[in-house]
Amino acid sequence: MIYTMMNASRPFLFTLLVVSFVLQTLTGWQWLLGVEGTLALLSLLVSLHAARRMFQIVAAIFLTAGMFCVVWAGVPLARFPYLMTSNVMLISLLYMLPFINRVIRIGGYDRHLSRWLNIRSGHLGHLYIRSLAVSYLLSLFLFFAAIPLLYRVLSKHLQGQDKHRVNRFMSMSILRGFGIVAVWSPVEPLVATAVLITGVSYLSLLPWMLGLSAILLAAGSLWGLQFRKIPLNHQDDGTPQLAPSWSKTGAFLLALVLLIGSAFALQTVLGISFFAAMTFALLPFSLLWAVILRRFNRFISTSRKQWKHNVNDLRHLLVLFLSFGFFNSAVSKTHLFQLMEGPVQAISQWPALLFVFILAACLILPVIGVHPLVVMSLFGFFLQPILQIMNPLSIAILLITACLCSSFMGTFNSTVTIMSGLLQVNPYRITMWNLGFGLVFGGIGVIAALCLL
Repeated sequence: MIYTMMNASRPFLFTLLVVSFVLQTLTGWQWLLGVEGTLALLSLLVSLHAARRMFQIVAAIFLTAGMFCVVWAGVPLARFPYLMTSNVMLISLLYMLPFINRVIRIGGYDRHLSRWLNIRSGHLGHLYIRSLAVSYLLSLFLFFAAIPLLYRVLSKHLQGQDKHRVNRFMSMSILRGFGIVAVWSPVEPLVATAVLITGVSYLSLLPWMLGLSAILLAAGSLWGLQFRKIPLNHQDDGTPQLAPSWSKTGAFLLALVLLIGSAFALQTVLGISFFAAMTFALLPFSLLWAVILRRFNRFISTSRKQWKHNVNDLRHLLVLFLSFGFFNSAVSKTHLFQLMEGPVQAISQWPALLFVFILAACLILPVIGVHPLVVMSLFGFFLQPILQIMNPLSIAILLITACLCSSFMGTFNSTVTIMSGLLQVNPYRITMWNLGFGLVFGGIGVIAALCLL
C-alpha cells in the first residue's frame, strides 16, 4: 500500500521539483531553495525503493558518506534540504528531453532520416558509413529509440548476408554513431555532468568536442573499409522505397542549430548555465516546432498520454544524481579536500599515467556492470583537488570521452543491452566487437586532454 502511494506520487513530486528549480533560477529567491531541497528529498525517498539495485547501493554509499560529512562539519539540521539542490538541474534537463524527442517523431524526422539508408550501395562498406552517419543524427535526440528504428531498416538491406556478419555490422555502425555524437550533444547527461563537475562552460567545451566528434566519425568510418569487398545484394520485396529529401534533412539540422542558439541566447540574457538554459528552452521550442508542423494537438495528446511513464523512468538517475549531489555539497563543508591536497599533487606530476588509469577504469567498470554516470561521479569527487592544478577543460574532455566508450561497449549499458536483445547475441560479444574502437575512441580523448594541459 505504501509503495503504491509512493509510485503514484512520484510523477507529481518530480514535476513540482522541476517547477521549483525553474522558479528559483528565474527569481533568485533563496527561500525557494529550501522548497526545492525539500522536494528533492521527498523525490529521493519515493524513488529509492524502485531504483535498480546498483543505483540503490551507490546511493546508500553516497548518502551515508554525506551524513558523516554533515556531522563532521557540524551542519545544522535546518540546512539539510539546501544540500540536496546541487544536481536538480540535471533532473530538470532529463525531465524536459522527451518533449523534443516527441516532436521529432510526430514530425516524421526519424523515419525520414532513415531513408538515407535506402540509397543503393555498391558494397557493404558504403552502407556502413551511411548507417554510421544516420545513427549519428538520429541518436542526437531520439537516444535509445534510434536503435530499434535503425535495426529494422538495416535488416531489410542485409537480408541474405551471413548472420554473424550482420550482427557485427549493426552493433558497430549503430552503437558507434550513438557514442560519437554524444561527445558534444547538448542534452547528453554525461556531458552535462562533466560540465558540473569541472565547472567549465559548455561554450568553451563545444568547439573542442565538435572537433573530436569529427575526428572520431572519420576514424569510425575507416572501419567500414573491412566491408568494402562484400557486395550488397538489393532485394526488391515490392515495397516502394521512398527517397530522402535534402530539404527535410536541412530543416532538421536547422532546428538543431536554432535550439542550441536559443539556449545560448537564454544563457546570455539570464546569466545562467548553458544546461539550465537548455532546460528552459526545450519545452517552448518543442511547442513552437509542433505548431509550425501543424501537429500541435497531436503533440499535446501524445505528451499527456506518455507523461507519467516518461517521468517515472527518471527514478534511477534521480536517485544517483540527488545522492551524489548531497554528498558533494556535504563534502564541501568539510576540510577533506585540503587533506587530499598532498597526495593529489603527487599524482598530478604524472598526468599521462593518471589519464590512462582513468580511461582504463572507464573501459573496465561498465563492462562489469557499473554505470558510466557512477564512474564519472566517483572520479569527479577524487579529481576536485586536481582541478586547481590542471586545466579543467582537459579534465572535462577526458571524462566525457572515457565514460562515453560505454555507450557502444559497456556490456550492461542500456544501448548495448537493447542491441543485444534485438540481435539475440550475448552482450559481451558486442563488447568484443567494439573493443578496438573503444581503445581508439578513448585514446584520442586522452591525447586531446594531454594537449590542453
